[in-house]
Amino acid sequence: MTASHPTSYRAAVHIGASHASMIILAIAEDGTEERIDFLEKNIPLGRDIFGHGSVLPSTIEQAVTVIHGFKAVLAELGLSEIPVRAVTTNTLEEAKNAESFLNRLQIACQWRFELLDDGEMTRLVFLKTRRRLRDTPSMQDRNTLVAHVGPGNARLILSKKGRIVGYQSYRLGTHRCWERLQSPNLTGEPIIQLIREQITGMIAQIQYDFRDEQIEDLVMIGTEIQKLASFLSKPARTKSRYHTLRQLTSDLAALTEPDRVKKYRLDYQTAGSVLPALVINVAIAESFSLDSLRVSHSDYEEGLLTDLAHPDAAQDEVKSQLLHSAKLTAKKFGCDIRHIRHVAHLSGRLFEDTRPLHQLDEHDALLLEVAAILHEVGNHISPKSHELHGLYIIRHSEIFGLSDADRLLVALVTRYHRKNTPELSHSDYRQLSPKDRLRVAKLSALLRVSDALERTHSQRITDFTTTLSDDRVTLHLKGVVDASAERLALPTKADLFHQLFGRRIILQENP
Repeated sequence: MTASHPTSYRAAVHIGASHASMIILAIAEDGTEERIDFLEKNIPLGRDIFGHGSVLPSTIEQAVTVIHGFKAVLAELGLSEIPVRAVTTNTLEEAKNAESFLNRLQIACQWRFELLDDGEMTRLVFLKTRRRLRDTPSMQDRNTLVAHVGPGNARLILSKKGRIVGYQSYRLGTHRCWERLQSPNLTGEPIIQLIREQITGMIAQIQYDFRDEQIEDLVMIGTEIQKLASFLSKPARTKSRYHTLRQLTSDLAALTEPDRVKKYRLDYQTAGSVLPALVINVAIAESFSLDSLRVSHSDYEEGLLTDLAHPDAAQDEVKSQLLHSAKLTAKKFGCDIRHIRHVAHLSGRLFEDTRPLHQLDEHDALLLEVAAILHEVGNHISPKSHELHGLYIIRHSEIFGLSDADRLLVALVTRYHRKNTPELSHSDYRQLSPKDRLRVAKLSALLRVSDALERTHSQRITDFTTTLSDDRVTLHLKGVVDASAERLALPTKADLFHQLFGRRIILQENP
């Protein structure tokens, strides 16, 4: 810590697939921070979920005991009242008793645990990716693939010239793989071959998805691979060789779990998941015929917790990457780029000018912008009912930084940008909470009006001012002599806006 005295403290708690951990940070006035403590305890959550389909009662009580221990440490330090962000691995979604587990934790420990969704996980992986790119400047000029192999899923991020241009998630995880093995007591090459047979389909999909990319650098991140970094490269170096990784995989496979613990200084939870982690990473490296790879020597879990303790870190960068990913998706499906960018611009203006009516927040503004960018992807299948085709495409597309829940909201906003308005008879809309249904309706209303303003696909309405009154919203169109085409589109486009807000949209030319 610098000479500045700490002015605040914060902590983060993560219940992962193999461990529960906590970090306590002291934040000085100048923004520098110091780690006060880092604690980690084994919890077999992943083994329960992928082995039994639910969290066993014994594991639930073990988690409660561990969290009570974390709270006791905070109390001993006099930090019981500091902000604590508590999260669980997103693999918990696959447990049949996920809600019961979370309820038990909250009641017993008085902390509200949030489930890490895909949106937050991509932010966390992005922060790690950004650090790797900054640590190795040469990577910013190369086609770099970052492979994060987690307990349930693997995430692959493609970066070109320091910018993310591709993102895919696969059901290819360490615990998912290990718990499905029928012969986990095998050792040596037979167990490697058994794992390879399990993951063949997903590895083939990875090869297909990135078939047109010239991958020049591969960065591997994850709990298991980073615990073995010292066996893959020299101290203070991140670069290793494929044959070194392959040899380490063979050496580990030849050992029993107790021997792995002893020789490689692993805990018993990691000793089980480390082999599928290595085999998956080997297979990914082979897919791109890479002789070299990079693995950070930093502790994965400690870095994850530090990033969790700063939930607002890099939000602007993540937003920029998210919008870039959405634009790449629109381009992939042949959208009129000038049109969608202009609709996004108009949507943003309308969102800002009508805040007193809709009372939505900045995250909603982001979802509206993404929906505007993607609202015509359904034309790739057919112009007829393209809003329905778009719903399907968006729901099944990977968009960096967008969680599953947000992707559904965006898909529904685009689904209602023309023709039908939201109805409870629509199954995807019906499954939302009442709050989210209203959000979708409001955002759809704004998108419909914005699309009407760009009816001619000529970008001739570039700016407007807005006047709000009790029964109308008047848009004063700057530099427009005749808005007949846009006015003609309004009856079928501004209907939802009128229904929700009780105000008609009036267009006023302002040459």
